[in-house]
Amino acid sequence: MRLDVESAQNTGVLLNMLFILLLVFLGISLHYRNLQGRVSGFLEDFKSCMKPAMLYVLIAIIAIGVYYAWLSDDIQELRMAYIETFNEGIKDENNLNNFLNQHPEEKGKTVEELMQKNRENVERNVSVQTRIMGGSLALTFIAAAYGLLAVFFWRTFVRNW
Repeated sequence: MRLDVESAQNTGVLLNMLFILLLVFLGISLHYRNLQGRVSGFLEDFKSCMKPAMLYVLIAIIAIGVYYAWLSDDIQELRMAYIETFNEGIKDENNLNNFLNQHPEEKGKTVEELMQKNRENVERNVSVQTRIMGGSLALTFIAAAYGLLAVFFWRTFVRNW
């Protein structure tokens, strides 16, 4: 039984988002519990809820790097799937014409040249480095967005109870 890489990645992304959300709210609730009557500003609240979330992001990025670099052959499988899909599709005359209409800069190239260029693009763009960079940007953005929303929510609704 083979694991579907795309659905596993989607599940992983959703679980990471949920865990970041939980950590953000845990961070801000602990922050308000430790204030003991002091008043804190928006930035202090944001910083307090971002600490656990960013620690998790760092750990998740390291785990992503280790997984894709040493534990899995998902990158190679994805590369081969993208290359094979393109190669099979470009052999059809209609697909070739559609591709050349969408990419006029490629007109005049042979099918073999198009396949080689696609292979080079896939090998450059589907890599451990792109997974780590994309994951770190996405998780950091999600943590920051959740942090801002959590602080706004906490300061607007929860703090006044």
